Amino acid sequence: MSSKGQQLVPGDAVVSETDTRPLTGPGGAVVSETDTRTLTGESQAVNDYYSYPVAPDMRAEEYNMAHSRRGVALIFNHANFRDLAPRNGTHKDCTSLAEVLKNLDFEVWQHHDYTCKELKKKLDEVARADHTDADCLLIAVLSHGDESMLHSADDAYSVQQLWKPFLGDKCASLAGKPKIFIIQVSRGDLLDSGVKVRTETDCSQGSYTIPVHSDIIVVYSTAEGQFLGENPSEGSWFIQALVEELKENGRKIDLQTLLTFVNRRVAMEKTSRVPNNKLMDQKKLAPVFTSSLTRLVFFR
Repeated sequence: MSSKGQQLVPGDAVVSETDTRPLTGPGGAVVSETDTRTLTGESQAVNDYYSYPVAPDMRAEEYNMAHSRRGVALIFNHANFRDLAPRNGTHKDCTSLAEVLKNLDFEVWQHHDYTCKELKKKLDEVARADHTDADCLLIAVLSHGDESMLHSADDAYSVQQLWKPFLGDKCASLAGKPKIFIIQVSRGDLLDSGVKVRTETDCSQGSYTIPVHSDIIVVYSTAEGQFLGENPSEGSWFIQALVEELKENGRKIDLQTLLTFVNRRVAMEKTSRVPNNKLMDQKKLAPVFTSSLTRLVFFR
């Protein structure tokens, strides 16, 4: 813009005639160099759209994981319930997951058989804490559940209650940082018998606005509606596959790619073997994850 022209800042209503840049914005509207109309409605949006500077890190492909600490990892491990069957294999999962997360520099907090009130209180407590010097947040729940609900020791709660306290408008010190949720539960009673696949071979400082639901990834041990079987002695397929991938590749590859490799491990290497129960024998499992992450997550 010419030094004689008026600078475009939020709220300005006039574009100077000496502004030699043709401005285009939402809807393709053009403000010419001689246009001195008062901008209202969509035209004002054009003005504001072009007035904000691009923050230096907006084009960064990776999250900033160079803070003074990695961050907190909460594990809510549920083995015993008031009205449900116990989960006998969950302690192996909890121990294995806690160990690998510590090795990736997380501050790991394990909470066993929390009631619904205790769990919500802990989530609110962590959401109120200052995470300014942390890279990220991780929360894992090992429990019973279904498509939309998780079980504490005494009651069920909505899965969304895990991340609501940490949304961008609720927990400012985690805004723009990755928030990772790992959910190890059955999500229904559907059984997956699998399908055979033919093998083929081929040869400066600034600020900007983000959605409050950005920077969240939710990892489920099963697809929606799918039943989850667990091995009391060996732990769950999903958590053990996740632990192995984090051990082998946790500092090498990004989280989204690593989770894809977890899916592959479970899908291709795991099949239930219950020969005395035809209903449960030779079944498969499909972990899934949903993401609003805007960059890659590396635990280097």
